[in-house]
Amino acid sequence: MDRTLRVGVIGGGFGRNHILAFQVCDNVEVAAFCQRTQSRAERMAREFHIPNVFTDYRQLLALKELDAISIAAPPHLHCPVALEAFSRGLHVLCEKPLATSKDEAATMLAAAQAAKKIHMTAFNFRFIPAVRRMKELLEEGYVGKRIFHLDAVWLTEARINPETPLGWRYRKEMAGIGALGDTGVHLIDLVRWLVGDFNRVCGHAAVFNEERQLVERTGKGAVTVEDSCIFLAELAGGIQAMIHASGVARGSIFQSIRIFGNDGVLRVDIDRKAPGWVVGKLWGAQGRNANLQPLSIPERLTQGLNLSDPKRVQGEVIFSNVARRFVHGMRTGEEAIPSFREGLEAQRVIDAVLQSLERKSWVKVA
Repeated sequence: MDRTLRVGVIGGGFGRNHILAFQVCDNVEVAAFCQRTQSRAERMAREFHIPNVFTDYRQLLALKELDAISIAAPPHLHCPVALEAFSRGLHVLCEKPLATSKDEAATMLAAAQAAKKIHMTAFNFRFIPAVRRMKELLEEGYVGKRIFHLDAVWLTEARINPETPLGWRYRKEMAGIGALGDTGVHLIDLVRWLVGDFNRVCGHAAVFNEERQLVERTGKGAVTVEDSCIFLAELAGGIQAMIHASGVARGSIFQSIRIFGNDGVLRVDIDRKAPGWVVGKLWGAQGRNANLQPLSIPERLTQGLNLSDPKRVQGEVIFSNVARRFVHGMRTGEEAIPSFREGLEAQRVIDAVLQSLERKSWVKVA
């Protein structure tokens, strides 16, 4: 199938990266865009020369000759939008977290399989070159035959300002989850992909700004999702893990993963304030009392990256890898990984962490 594929993007904000990614794919047209606010939707459509613009996703889904949609709307809309899209014979790429619960995620996966359509979860940080090289080295046995423990952090200051209005990210009925779903879900997926599944978890979460001004400025409302979440986990094979996702870490837009084995250690850092952050940095050490040393990232993992425009780099570099896999799946019928299945597995972990917060105890991932 060599014809031009027509994609509709639903949601502003990170939807910009979806548009940038599809526009650098071969023979793909972003044919429609939907955002709730008319003026913003029209402005985005003008900027990217998108011919059809809507404020209601149902109108976009009813557009004839679409092949697929890309969902960048708030999480509470992921399930209803995806289900309607599958019913109309469309392929679906969906932002993370895939849903607001594992039951919703399972419903989405079942609908995708029943419709026999390509489905993909936007775990785009799998495509950071330093992370991909870490994966290769782990498979080659760099840290040894056995992994003992790891730690992973995702730190931002996005939730620290008490003057930020009570938008959807602070409301459980729309976001489902706070920092754990916003950024921690990426760490959950990366840990699963790099070393294996989660067996059980035990978490602690905190809300540091308990009230915020309503968007309408008519008073204040309660923040109903966490600003920060840290949890311990037991992974397959008895691996110990500590994962921390915070939106109140001043001065940070930073991710790091360290993996310790019986014969070595690997560390990847992604400092999004640094030039060329999209490549990442990788360190490693092997043997007793060895010092961490910078490790090179093969050119084959960075070839063709255009890092010249910081405003476009995340969409055109990281997210374009997701979009290209999605497009390849539509053309060939091959599964696009990470699929909804990976989104569901990450959601199982999130649900278990949320249960552990309520019970204040360890919870088995089911």
